[in-house]
Amino acid sequence: MDRPRPPAPPMPQLTWRDLLRGLIRRVRRGSARRGLWRALIGGALGLVIALGTGLYLVQQRQALLHDTEREMRNLALALGNWVEDSFHTIDRLETEILAWMAAEGINTPREFHDQLASRATQEMLRARIAALPRVRRLLLIDATGRLVGSSMMWPAPDVIMAGQPPFDAARDQPGPDGILTGPVRSQIDGRWTVYLSRRVIATDGTFLGVVAAAIDLGFFEDFFARLTLGPQSTVALHRRDGVLLARHPWMEHVVGVPFGETPTFRRVLAAGPSGALREHSMLDGVERVIGVRVASDFPLVLVATRGTEEVLAPWRRDAWHFGTGVLLLEALTLGAVLLANRLARARERERAARALEYRTALDAVFANSMAGLTEVDTATVRFLRVNRRYCELTGRTEAELCHGMTPFDVMHPADRARIMELRRSAQGNSDRFEAELRYLRPDGTVVWGRLSVGVSARGPDGQPLRHIGIVQDITALRAATERVRASEALLRLGMETSRIGTYTHDMASGDISCDAGVRALHGLPVDETPVSLRSWLGTLLPVDRRRVLAAIADAMSRRQPNLTLGYRIRHPADGKLRHIELRTHFSYDANGRPVSDIGAVIDVTDSREAEALLRLSLEIGHIGSFRHDYVTGQVHCSPEARAMIGLPAGEAPLTVAQWWGPILPEDLETIRAHLHAALALRASTTTATFRIRRLSDGSLRHFETRSRWEYGAEWQPLGALGVIIDVTERREAEAHIAHLARHDPLTGLPNRALFHERLEEALARAQRGEGFAVLLIDLDRFKEVNDTLGHPVGDALLRAVTARLRTELRETDTLARLGGDEFAVIQSVVDQPQSATTLAYRLVERLGIPFELDDHQVVIGSSIGIALAPADGCTADRLVKAADLALYRAKAEGRGCWRFFEPDMDARMQRRRTLELDLRRALLTGGFELFYQPVIDLASRRISGLEALLRWQHPERGLVLPAAFMPLAEEIGLIVPIGEWVLARACADAAGWPGRLRVAVNLSPTQFAHRGLVDVIAAALDRSGLDPARLELEITEAVMLHDTGATLARLHRLKSLGVRIVMDDFGTGTSSLSYLRRFPFDKVKIDRSFTRELEQSRQSHAIVRAVTDMCSALSVVTTAEGVETEAQLQTLCEDGCGEAQGNLFSHPLPAAEIMGLLARQ
Repeated sequence: MDRPRPPAPPMPQLTWRDLLRGLIRRVRRGSARRGLWRALIGGALGLVIALGTGLYLVQQRQALLHDTEREMRNLALALGNWVEDSFHTIDRLETEILAWMAAEGINTPREFHDQLASRATQEMLRARIAALPRVRRLLLIDATGRLVGSSMMWPAPDVIMAGQPPFDAARDQPGPDGILTGPVRSQIDGRWTVYLSRRVIATDGTFLGVVAAAIDLGFFEDFFARLTLGPQSTVALHRRDGVLLARHPWMEHVVGVPFGETPTFRRVLAAGPSGALREHSMLDGVERVIGVRVASDFPLVLVATRGTEEVLAPWRRDAWHFGTGVLLLEALTLGAVLLANRLARARERERAARALEYRTALDAVFANSMAGLTEVDTATVRFLRVNRRYCELTGRTEAELCHGMTPFDVMHPADRARIMELRRSAQGNSDRFEAELRYLRPDGTVVWGRLSVGVSARGPDGQPLRHIGIVQDITALRAATERVRASEALLRLGMETSRIGTYTHDMASGDISCDAGVRALHGLPVDETPVSLRSWLGTLLPVDRRRVLAAIADAMSRRQPNLTLGYRIRHPADGKLRHIELRTHFSYDANGRPVSDIGAVIDVTDSREAEALLRLSLEIGHIGSFRHDYVTGQVHCSPEARAMIGLPAGEAPLTVAQWWGPILPEDLETIRAHLHAALALRASTTTATFRIRRLSDGSLRHFETRSRWEYGAEWQPLGALGVIIDVTERREAEAHIAHLARHDPLTGLPNRALFHERLEEALARAQRGEGFAVLLIDLDRFKEVNDTLGHPVGDALLRAVTARLRTELRETDTLARLGGDEFAVIQSVVDQPQSATTLAYRLVERLGIPFELDDHQVVIGSSIGIALAPADGCTADRLVKAADLALYRAKAEGRGCWRFFEPDMDARMQRRRTLELDLRRALLTGGFELFYQPVIDLASRRISGLEALLRWQHPERGLVLPAAFMPLAEEIGLIVPIGEWVLARACADAAGWPGRLRVAVNLSPTQFAHRGLVDVIAAALDRSGLDPARLELEITEAVMLHDTGATLARLHRLKSLGVRIVMDDFGTGTSSLSYLRRFPFDKVKIDRSFTRELEQSRQSHAIVRAVTDMCSALSVVTTAEGVETEAQLQTLCEDGCGEAQGNLFSHPLPAAEIMGLLARQ
């Protein structure tokens, strides 16, 4: 029986009921304060909404007015600029008429009156204003004020303009600028006009007359009317003195009225040249937003306005909507505050009732719970009360515990810091925590408990006042858990070391419970939730999954208790393939149905990989093993050995006849002799090589055996243990390498090394009187085929060439490929040059026939150099050199031919090499110089640009022209660096020339095809600072012949730099017009051959005229090259040619003389 419960100690202050009543009163007082705060917050929120809405509306009004001012300023700016441009156009028209008068030599009042009164003058005036609808008429008034010419009619009416504004204002104007008169209303059609008049002055200052343009003000009003403006919007054009010229909406009664002295107009002028303001209208008194544009070159002011009422109309609608919304929101806020207060009071009453119920239930729990219970004051952490079970756990009485002790006083000292930290962590969060800890009794015994702490009471501010603690005795459970944990640790260590995991499979639910080892092996989730059979099987390779399921189904159908099987998985963590062995035990019910299985999973990857690696090594190395038992006469061999030899599969031993049967007879005799000698010497190991004819497919294979011998007591052989290795691939590779070392891999022909060996053999025969010829063959246009059609087609072409060459040669001749597109032939038994000539002719003709390759018809040619032995040389190097010189001569003379070696070829080659060295030295030491020949604009007869022409200052030969060295430079690859130097030098020179003079630089096809051309030109422009528009790049039609797509792309990239592209030597090719259609050239240069024959050939003249007409239609400038005579120049001018270049104007000059030439012009 339970012992009697000791009486509870008296509470030091009020009873629980008094405390509860006080708590309820405080809660009520707090509720009232919270209701007041809600009302204050609601009122403040309403005030903030009202103020925010008001500020927002004010800001929106200001922003709307500001945006309208910007809109009106931009509108006035656009319209003002348009009006000013219109007056500029009329002003330029009058200036052009003055220039025309000066060009016509009108320099006296008499000439003014007589020459301008003609019908031609009237037609000229009418033509000049035909495209200007704003100009009604153009008048010419002489110095006496009499109307001389008019665009309206001829002859001009006899009208005296003296005393009228168009004449008087211009006559009295001291300067040359035009003057704008006031508006005048036509008596005929009632339209308003103003005059822009300008004085006409002779070269000696004599006043000749006036040019006056009548400008239709209705034109501007019509344009303003087409604008989409509001009903209160206006656009007006004033003279700077305030006189109104035009207005929309039209108000005729105020046209011509001066507003210059009104305060409003003065403020409008002050807002210029481009600004905005808000003012009341001078005409209708309406407040408007005004945009102003004051013209800079004419006394004009453009004013665009919108009524403020019209601008603010949308804002007023929004303000009304916002105000209504704010009032509704204020009403909703008030209702929400009242409702919240009412709900809060109801919640307080409900909370007080729950608190009373909670305390009653807590008292009952304290009295009857089997767990240790305690309630602690949160502030002091002292016990307020404890139950009997807590006293038993701690070994203390209730009086001791509630007399100033804390829970930390009864804990084990080692656990106090941890529990204090848990308590601090829980404060301010959930104020709840759980922990396992030890209690230290007064007698020294320790009790394990599981402590759960929570809040039992809170103050009005929500802070905890008291905490309740629940303690369960777990001493016995803790001891049992420790014992089980120790056993599991030992088992886990053993399983981890052996990489073994365990599992249990419930067949009813399909769930599999497995340990961490199984999960790690299969890559399954690391938590403890059961795994489905589907997830387990999903880790297996598909081929193994089907096999495993079949094996398990078979075992369960036969009620087999145990099963061992293997499978493979792809581990998801690292993707590696792992081999698993499964050992399982099935459990069956009374009816024989399987209910569960339990088993172990073992990782056997290492052992399986070792076995596979050994098998793989034997397979890759083509290695098999055997044992020859000399006692029984039987041979045991591995499956690898059987497969290599082609013997039947199986494990039955072979006889010696079966083992040695596949070996070739000639090799078998050698092996037997070798073995007999080794056994006589009592050798411990032997090595033998032989060939066999495989029994399975009859193929010939090479083998090597390495054997270790066993001997008896009398040194009689007992047996041999060894390996057999298939070395066929190695032997074939060695033979292939030996062949490749002496043959061309693409064509199979002898290479340079084997060719020289054959040449040495032929020279040896030549010493015995047998002459021969060496022919070096170079394919013409092979590089073009390779570059345009690709290397595969180029390779196919080389093979096809090889086939054709072979058909023309004898068995005794040697054909070799020396590299690239160069072939060589040793023609044996040649006593006369005619034999070599005949062969060369056949080869050239044969290779000139088109080739059909991969849907492409390829046409090439060949050039051949021939050297005869022993006449042209007695050594291989001398003969090859002689044939090479002859080949060079054949290529230089037009290709598609053959040439024999001649002694003077060597001297010419030496001179060529000397020139090559001089060229390279000149590029390094600055031996090149640019001359410039001017290009003349035929309209102004002034220099419009200069063409850069390269010269070589040779130390011995003097000034060398490009024709003497550029072909060699292109052949040896110097054309690109020379071209880069020319570009850089020409840009640097042109940057120092005055004005907008252009410099022209020629680009060769090789230079144009260079990949870095665009970057080189951009760098030259950047370093020199030359405007790209001043650089002209001249290309010939040869540039456009190859790879048109890439050529056009490069031309467009150059065009994007801003440079000008010129087609040079136009008309000499066959596709000139096609190129003009494909790319927009800036200029076309007519070839000098047409210019030279202009006076003798009607065809050349017709071609030049056709080119100039075509280029004129395409807006392309034409330049004629090679102009030498005045007659040629006259013809070119008549044909409409834009520019000319030639010795008629100037010979090419050094860069230092260009500034003098420009100064002289």
